[in-house]
Amino acid sequence: MMFVFGEVSDAIQETTMLVEDIVRSQVIEIICLAAQQARKRCSRFMSAEDLIFLIRHDRPKVNRLRTYLSWKDVRKNVKDSSDGAGGPGADDVVGIEDAAADGKAPGSKARRMRVKLSWELLNGFSEAMVGIGEDDDDDDDDEDAYLDSMQRLRDADRITFAMTREEYEHYSECRQASFTYRKAKRFREWANMSSYIDMRPNDDIIDILGFLTFEMVTTLTETALKVKKEEDEKQRLHREAVARSKNQGKGDDGGLFSLPPSEQSPLQPRHIREAFRRLQRAPLPIKNYQGGLARTKVSLI
Repeated sequence: MMFVFGEVSDAIQETTMLVEDIVRSQVIEIICLAAQQARKRCSRFMSAEDLIFLIRHDRPKVNRLRTYLSWKDVRKNVKDSSDGAGGPGADDVVGIEDAAADGKAPGSKARRMRVKLSWELLNGFSEAMVGIGEDDDDDDDDEDAYLDSMQRLRDADRITFAMTREEYEHYSECRQASFTYRKAKRFREWANMSSYIDMRPNDDIIDILGFLTFEMVTTLTETALKVKKEEDEKQRLHREAVARSKNQGKGDDGGLFSLPPSEQSPLQPRHIREAFRRLQRAPLPIKNYQGGLARTKVSLI
């Protein structure tokens, strides 16, 4: 997953283990919060809305998740209608970009399931009262998800532009990586869900968690690469300053002494830690503070 979004193919094991630990802690936080939401509804089971409610403020991610769920329903219906023949085989998370890009095809929109969220204002009214306004909002969400997916496709094209055929085949295989696809049992054991909640997530919940874990790795990797780029730039400026100071008065600008460009180096654990720190929102000031310790919440990435 990290390689898909710009990391080197042979990443450092300590770095990948750190990313895995962060993702596991985020999954535990999500299922605990979703279980609390389910209990508030007096329900013994978690629903998709319980998970989407936790990321409701991240509208682009919600749109991507809704698009993923709607196309997942299309693939399921196609598979059922063809008795398992001719339907897409891998229910992978990355396929959302390709599906969203094809979402503009005539007639495809009518076959897609619309994922409605109960806390959205228009969904509190009957369909007769909503009228055209709902379609306008759906079109806006579809447009946002489409533009976001096209941007991700452009980023993937930039990364793979100079790849050989063998490298691109390996990259395509990495795009199918998933925490949950055909690994639901192992995923539950990996997250140790039974130790934190007293309800068993169904397959739909596991699929959504698979989508969210992919988003977590994506966000961590992209942010860590920005951190590494900033660090490399500071080191380059420092080397140039040292070279100029050593050659001061010799009539040389130091350009000949700058280090040649090297191949991309892998991310270090410190880059991941700094990326995670940046992704944690700063806590709001505490009102009516009367002393003692106040628990800070972990921000979902």
